[in-house]
Amino acid sequence: MRSLLIITLVMSTAYANPKYFANEEVQQLAPDAFALQPEAAGFHKKIEEKAKKEREHFLALIRTDSELAGKIKQFKELNWEDKEKVLRRVFELEVKALGIVAPELVIDNTSTKNEAYFDFDITKPGPGRVLLNSDEIQKDPNPYGGLLLLIHETRHSAQFQEAFKHGDAVSKSYKAAFTAQKNFASKITSFSDFLTLINEYEAFQFGNYVVGALTDGAVDTLGMGTYASQYNQDFSLKIDLPALFRKHQEGQLKQSILKTFNELEKAQYDILTGN
Repeated sequence: MRSLLIITLVMSTAYANPKYFANEEVQQLAPDAFALQPEAAGFHKKIEEKAKKEREHFLALIRTDSELAGKIKQFKELNWEDKEKVLRRVFELEVKALGIVAPELVIDNTSTKNEAYFDFDITKPGPGRVLLNSDEIQKDPNPYGGLLLLIHETRHSAQFQEAFKHGDAVSKSYKAAFTAQKNFASKITSFSDFLTLINEYEAFQFGNYVVGALTDGAVDTLGMGTYASQYNQDFSLKIDLPALFRKHQEGQLKQSILKTFNELEKAQYDILTGN
């Protein structure tokens, strides 16, 4: 949704910083909406295989276009005009891969003040709008920022469309997350609370995986979600929430997922804050 590449944090010790880490009292406002809550167990069980198939289909479509795949590998060296052409082509293929109604794609310097934004109306289900700010993206020190965010925001459109199609765990979780984003925007302000909303958690995971695969792991995703949405060089998750949920259900993890996440997330916090 909003760009989180530049983060202003209130410094504190350990993982007690409520401006960065996940807060139980905040997530209890809408427990169905967060990837760290027990209510997300069904989502994690269903999304793993589903998302894997969708990512691989998307990657296959891009790799079929050898010229496009080559330009993605050279993306950081392209001028803005060529980057925008790549973004628009990737958008077309993502829409095709996900089998969704295409959202409106707007690339300009006025439609959003952020680098990128998915514009939706929870009362009017539809494809929404994917907004990219060309000026802000070009200021981003991450040369792949525009590509990561384009894929991320387009994934939001797929999530939003799915939220109103079915009654399964994935659809219900997406709907809860988008609803919470609208209803509790003034409360969901910490880095980890916002980024463990189910729609944000999964969209960053989706984009990070795809761009990582297309660049042979060369892309820097440090600001793109929490470690639960980011991958190691071998494409294992830095914080594997589905695995944590399995351990918790098997009795191997005695404390809450949220507390365990905060302990593991401190590694990213230390890097981002220079600790």
